[in-house]
Amino acid sequence: MSSGTAHAADGKQRATDPTGPSGSVSWTCTYGSANAQACFAPLGEWFRIRDTWADGLPVVVQWDFYDDAVSPAYPAREGTIWNTSGEAAGWLHMNKSFPEDQPGVLRRTLHFRACSGSYPSNVISPETCSEWTVVRT
Repeated sequence: MSSGTAHAADGKQRATDPTGPSGSVSWTCTYGSANAQACFAPLGEWFRIRDTWADGLPVVVQWDFYDDAVSPAYPAREGTIWNTSGEAAGWLHMNKSFPEDQPGVLRRTLHFRACSGSYPSNVISPETCSEWTVVRT
């Protein structure tokens, strides 16, 4: 893995790491947004996001983490990870920290989507969003 520090913090954050994890990583990615693409790698708990349309708007990963040990119906944690560097920056990464899924014992899932919006006000434009993508941690 890269030397990036894992962040357990929730809320609004900015992706600034252009390198991300090292080695072979299996990514699950969003689809359906013309403005952005986001991916998550459960091993190491990495997000990556890129701007796919040079329109001057920042792009964002909106995520919700569900943990049956806390509540099966509501997110235990949620947040946003912004890429404010534009299309030319390519992929930017953020290392997070989530409890591991325990099949047959505890279900822990991450729901995420890629959108664009306003970074200063932390407002997402829903009409720009991809479909929600779900992956087990």
